[in-house]
Amino acid sequence: MEPEENVVGFYSEFAEYYEAVFPYREEVYAFLKSCMPVGSRRILDAGCGTGHYCGRLAADGFEVVGIDLDPQMIDVARKSYPRPAFHCMNMLEVGRLSPPFDLVFCIGNVAPHLTQPEFDGFVGDVAKVLRPGGVWAFQVMNWDYVLAHGSYPFRPRKLGAGDAVFHREYRDVSESRLRFLTRLAAGDRTVFEGEVWLHPMRADACLDLHRRHGFKLVEHVGDFQRAPFSAVSDTGSVFVFHTQGETP
Repeated sequence: MEPEENVVGFYSEFAEYYEAVFPYREEVYAFLKSCMPVGSRRILDAGCGTGHYCGRLAADGFEVVGIDLDPQMIDVARKSYPRPAFHCMNMLEVGRLSPPFDLVFCIGNVAPHLTQPEFDGFVGDVAKVLRPGGVWAFQVMNWDYVLAHGSYPFRPRKLGAGDAVFHREYRDVSESRLRFLTRLAAGDRTVFEGEVWLHPMRADACLDLHRRHGFKLVEHVGDFQRAPFSAVSDTGSVFVFHTQGETP
């Protein structure tokens, strides 16, 4: 993983704008609920940000744990949602958490902050903390599509009723890593800008990695509304797996 201080600094500066840029979405919550094995009780959100999905799950009666590397994100989450257990910790430390979990999820393209070898180890730890038949769901960019381009500018996102606009772009795209640049502008003024390295993984490689760790694919779709995934389309990439054991 990139040095922790670089990643933390990037997101700490961004924390106060996180909710405006990545708001709670009901279709995401519905998707997560639909993935849960029967009788689910304990849920883990790996890379929980400001914790809105943890808060909603806890309000629905689940025992929820949320982890994030950024202390400001965790501080916001704890103040906003007192019921979940939030921990400021690296995803690579997930094996320290007390098992078992019924569902582990990681959304918002968080997983690519890990290098490919680190992601391999992380997936192995996820398998260890899930109960037999437990579900692992995560969402990333459609890296097959992004890797076909030398750069990838996102559409600018207008925030609220003012003149704030959020800009994102991938540059220096390669099979092993790429630069993720962000800028929040208000008129001609730059409010915030940052840069962090991400590590893409093609869909086939991701599927092979999970098979090695004993996961079985439940579904692979293009978004949380279950649009079909296509390696040559500008979609997302959402994977759902379950561990060996009782089928969810």
